Amino acid sequence: MYSTLTRNFEKQSERDQPLVLIVDDNYDNLLFASYVVELMGMHYVIAENGEECLSLVYEQLPDIILLDVVMPKMNGLEIAQIIKQNKKISHIPIIAVTGLTKTEDKNKLLEGGFDDYLCKPYFIEELEAKLYLYLQPPSV
Repeated sequence: MYSTLTRNFEKQSERDQPLVLIVDDNYDNLLFASYVVELMGMHYVIAENGEECLSLVYEQLPDIILLDVVMPKMNGLEIAQIIKQNKKISHIPIIAVTGLTKTEDKNKLLEGGFDDYLCKPYFIEELEAKLYLYLQPPSV
C-alpha cells in the first residue's frame, strides 16, 4: 500500500500537492507524522498548540488536519469545534490523533467535530490510509 500512495501523490504537480497541518505538543509525534506525510509526497506545516493551529488554519487553509486531542491550554476537541463552526474552514477534514481508545471517547470525538481518528500508537499504513481516504488524488 505504501508505495502506491507515494507514487500517486508524487505524480501531482508541486502546487497541487495536498497540504497537511500536523498538530501535536510532542515533538516525536510531530516528527513521525511529518516524515510519513513527506514520504507520501505531500506538503505539511506543524503546530505545537491550539493557538498556532488556528492561526495556521486561517493562513494556510490546509487540505486536512491531523490533530492531537490531549494538549495543554486548548485541547483538540475545542479546536475542532472552533474550526467546524466557521463556514470558511469547516470543510477541512480533521483526524483526531489520540491515545483515547474507549468507544465513548471515540464517539465524543466524532460528535464533537472530528471526521475520523487514529489511536496512538498507530502504524504508518494507518496514517497513510486515512490521508488517502480524505485526500484521494486524481487517478492517473
